[in-house]
Amino acid sequence: MIEDTQAPPDGLGSRRAVVAIHVPAHPEYVALLRAACGQLAPLLGCSVPETADLRLAVDEATGFLLRNCITPSRRAGGEGLAATFVVDGEGLRVTLAMEADVFVPPNGDEFGWAILTALVDDLAWCVEGSNVQVRIGKRRPVAR
Repeated sequence: MIEDTQAPPDGLGSRRAVVAIHVPAHPEYVALLRAACGQLAPLLGCSVPETADLRLAVDEATGFLLRNCITPSRRAGGEGLAATFVVDGEGLRVTLAMEADVFVPPNGDEFGWAILTALVDDLAWCVEGSNVQVRIGKRRPVAR
């Protein structure tokens, strides 16, 4: 699903884009999510290195979900992994989510979590019932 709407007038001439992608919960599909992030980050005004950082953040966040969540439906080809990207006047927000029967929250001392923290402005691990999410956010870069 792609939704593209005019943002409220803010003098930036920016648009709001919402992109939702559902893929099987398998590592070989992570490249699709990285590619989506790579296409959306420039809409935010990110430079090439900033875009690469965001792509890496999506890769690492998705890896956390795939490694730390266990669900029988995943083995049976269940709903898989949902990614929602929102680009607006404030920044880029990415929510990566999957259903899990059992999960292990990331340890704040883990190398991967530390890398994620360095790559993005906002990072959260959220659990709502059986829905486990990693939420990442990047604020709009300051005008150069």
